[in-house]
Amino acid sequence: MSQIKTMPDLSRRSFIIGTAAVGSGLALGLSIPFGARTARAAEATPEVNAWVVIKPDDTVVIRIARTEMGQGTLTGLAQMVAEELECDWSKVTTEYPTPGQSVARKRVWGDFSTGGSRGIRESHEYVRRGGAVARTMLIQAAADEWKVPASECTALNSIITHGPSGRTTTYGKVAEAASKVAQPKDVPLKDPKDWKLIGKSVHRLDTVDKVTGKMVYTADFTLPGMLLAAIKECPVFGGKVKSFDAAKVSGMRGVKHVLQVGDSAVAVVADSWWRAKVALDALPIVWDEGASATVSSATIAATLKEGLGAEQAFVGNKNGDAKAALGSAVKKVEAVYAHPYLNHAPMEPMNTVARYTPDRCEVWLGTQNGEASFRSEEHTSELQSH
Repeated sequence: MSQIKTMPDLSRRSFIIGTAAVGSGLALGLSIPFGARTARAAEATPEVNAWVVIKPDDTVVIRIARTEMGQGTLTGLAQMVAEELECDWSKVTTEYPTPGQSVARKRVWGDFSTGGSRGIRESHEYVRRGGAVARTMLIQAAADEWKVPASECTALNSIITHGPSGRTTTYGKVAEAASKVAQPKDVPLKDPKDWKLIGKSVHRLDTVDKVTGKMVYTADFTLPGMLLAAIKECPVFGGKVKSFDAAKVSGMRGVKHVLQVGDSAVAVVADSWWRAKVALDALPIVWDEGASATVSSATIAATLKEGLGAEQAFVGNKNGDAKAALGSAVKKVEAVYAHPYLNHAPMEPMNTVARYTPDRCEVWLGTQNGEASFRSEEHTSELQSH
């Protein structure tokens, strides 16, 4: 993944109105990491460490490696860094590093995968440490300027104070000097009883950009001369493409290519997404639906019902003899509950923008794990060497 170098031509408002008018294609979803607004903000300011960039006006930019999918992970992780950093929360903003940048820096930001409520549970310790290390470096930079021991200085709300003399300075004033301080090791973390920000209710950092249309989504993003594709997968899980008649749509307006994608999908490439979609809808496709062709909600329900009484059913915890107790009970109450199958799908239709050149491939997309594009440890090692 790479930072966005060009802002989209259309506004969020016009995009929503336009897609609503045609009745389909409305894309809602994840923000694209390292959007142009945030990337430019950090370029001119030396970072204190990988997690923290502080501008001269005391704005604190906290880097977040996990994906925000509406669950509050972005704000929660920022709170954890800010807690240890002892910064002014009202001046905190965030940005996403890209997986490519992380690999180039020996995965300094750790795991990019987000799912199963692991974003905070699995990274809270090392992101807090990132804030604590940055705070220590800022204090050291102020102490060096004052020529006093760092142990005589404290930090609170983005202000560093020298206790004996009462002198103060702000994070923004010493941030550049702090970026040159050697990063300390084994910085202790705060005791949970002393937390002032972690676990507290705060305004979400992503809400304003989302409701005012400032957030850049993959569907917003365009590149000069970009072609767009619409893709159709076999409607039955496990099915394959049997045949399709490309000649029927190749002459339609804007269509550039009609091609099979893997064993199970067909795509139409055109000079606009809508033209690609119209052609794909008109494309005759014959599917080999395979073994799952007869699967339905009714058959799934029957299989689950049969499994409830199966002797080989998985037992996670066994206390007492439930069958004997039920068999000897004077009164029995029975109830059957069922829930329909739910499609596990994102609000934004899955989509990607890619720019391929002889020396690199840049990709923009909403994703739960940007690092998944690195196909193997060997490939990752190769990226690190570059």
